[in-house]
Amino acid sequence: MQNLSVILIWENLLRTHTPQDVEAILAALAQDGACIVADVLPHDLCDRLMADFSHALGEQSWGTDDLGYRDNFYGNKTKRLHGLFSHSEEMANLLLTPLFVRLARSILVDSGLARDIRLSNAELMVLGQGQTNQEMHSDAASWYRAQMVERAAGQEILVSVNCALTDFTQTNGATRVVPGSHLWAPDRQPREEEIELAVMSRGSVLVYTGNVLHSGGENRETDMRVGLYMGYAASWLRPLENQLLTNRVEDVLRLPEAAQQLVDVVPGGFTVFA
Repeated sequence: MQNLSVILIWENLLRTHTPQDVEAILAALAQDGACIVADVLPHDLCDRLMADFSHALGEQSWGTDDLGYRDNFYGNKTKRLHGLFSHSEEMANLLLTPLFVRLARSILVDSGLARDIRLSNAELMVLGQGQTNQEMHSDAASWYRAQMVERAAGQEILVSVNCALTDFTQTNGATRVVPGSHLWAPDRQPREEEIELAVMSRGSVLVYTGNVLHSGGENRETDMRVGLYMGYAASWLRPLENQLLTNRVEDVLRLPEAAQQLVDVVPGGFTVFA
């Protein structure tokens, strides 16, 4: 009897949309809590960002970051860079990407949750060879009490984007995502078959809400996996990163007015309505 071989083909069940499909993206975020948006950033923009960050990354050792804190959660084969507005002039336009702002405002402002949005933090996340799977977590857990209150009311407090400056592949650390986990009980942990990989090409973006379980993946390749994260939060939350401390003040004050507002620099120094 002839032997039959079974070939298993991996299939990414995360939905992928184009930047023009805003309503479809919002529907995917409501149902799955995450989706991939293809070809948001031009490749030449990815190249310029990589060039701008290369010097600072070259000065960092693996398992360290520029802010001086590190534990196992952040990984031993990763590099993390902050204060990105002082490293690249491209960051202002990236922050103000109309798609990102529209998605965040739709979920956080149009829902009645907040009057406005703010940048919680911006971080360059580099995974090197040998980095293992990160612990599963939700980003909104940084504000645990607010997360629990708003989650019970069916609300999200954070919209995140992870921009692929290099290809995210099955073997170089593509972000692991659990679609639908934003609707789970807070203490439920995913089974292995519920975890999807955000495989996407350079210039594409993983968009996900604050309650979705996710983590960095395992990098078994020699090439680095580079993602640029930005979190858009309800304006009444305290941002995780103080941009006036992690960046040079003069660089922040040179940003366009709309970008300054997103990093919470406002006339008179007071955010009156959040």
